[in-house]
Amino acid sequence: MTTHEHIEQIVESTFKVLKEVHSKQKEGYNQYPSGNKSRIIFPQYSKEYRNRETRLSEQELRFIFVEQFNRYCEDNKLNWFYSVETPTEHKYIFSERGVKNSNPNMTDNKGEGQSAMVDFAIHDETLKRIALVEFKALNPHKLSFIKDFKKLNAEPVENTYFIMYIKSCGLRTINNLKQKVKSSIGKAKFYCYDLESCNRIDVEILK
Repeated sequence: MTTHEHIEQIVESTFKVLKEVHSKQKEGYNQYPSGNKSRIIFPQYSKEYRNRETRLSEQELRFIFVEQFNRYCEDNKLNWFYSVETPTEHKYIFSERGVKNSNPNMTDNKGEGQSAMVDFAIHDETLKRIALVEFKALNPHKLSFIKDFKKLNAEPVENTYFIMYIKSCGLRTINNLKQKVKSSIGKAKFYCYDLESCNRIDVEILK
């Protein structure tokens, strides 16, 4: 199997477990989630702040992915490693004089700018980077998408991934995602999971 095919399997397992965690493992449910494949739970806000609403963030997605990555490597005897908040090879300008840049640029590494961070990097048995992953939850600001896709497309790594989930997916959400993704996706592979319908949102829908 290719590197991409292995990672595709890890993403599929991640979304499957994310679905189970979201349906069974939330703070305040007070019920043991039998048959659970992850020990993470979705926490809740305070009663005074958001009336005990369940908090959804990219951290749950990130940790479930790490769990599935480790399990997959063990099951398939893959001698892969990972790093987190991994410094980029290139330098970037994401803001100028304290103002966020709506069209962030990669520099030539000789001028201004600084190294950025990638959420998760996968390394082979020689510790060489073979894949980069950015995680997102819900529907953040467009600049957040642009910045992450800029890194994923510019870095000298063949396999790059943008993995996210949303609470629900209606026509308005699809149109909103289209505006944020279609012009930025480049070589990066885009994966999005809809918690409400328990389905993946195919990147073709966003084009």
